[in-house]
Amino acid sequence: MHLEKIFDSIGEKLFNYLTIKLCSPLDAEDVLQEVFCRLARYRVRFRFIQNPSAYVFRVARNEAIRFLKNRKRNPERYHSVEKLSEVIQDNLIGLENEALNQTAKALTQIPEEQREVIVLKFFEDLTFKEIASVCGISINTTTSRFRYGMKKLRILLEGQHEGSG
Repeated sequence: MHLEKIFDSIGEKLFNYLTIKLCSPLDAEDVLQEVFCRLARYRVRFRFIQNPSAYVFRVARNEAIRFLKNRKRNPERYHSVEKLSEVIQDNLIGLENEALNQTAKALTQIPEEQREVIVLKFFEDLTFKEIASVCGISINTTTSRFRYGMKKLRILLEGQHEGSG
């Protein structure tokens, strides 16, 4: 598979995923560039990949983790929960302003592992099998994280709705 075709088919989804994971569109651009550099360096492996989309998301996730580890050594690049909420709002499409605001705030309050599965499932349209491959976890763990994350999200959103009503 050619890198241009990969970028055309899932580049925007990768960028959105990385933006939410890294809390910054600028950092997401940097990491996305590194993802495609890595893919170019190791393109021979692509012949043996059964699910190229999941593989590319896995590479993106690994690059994001590497980037975040580096950021911990440089804490001035750390972004706040408020920044994460803004980034999520910018990447949620199709919701009215109030629902968007509430959903973004609620997503920032659930554990990162659960948020990641929800983002990959809803925003990036990956299957549970693909998400399991991307995250390096079992399908059972993936579905559990999704279920628990959705339960927490529902509770948070109901609490916000009751608080505003």
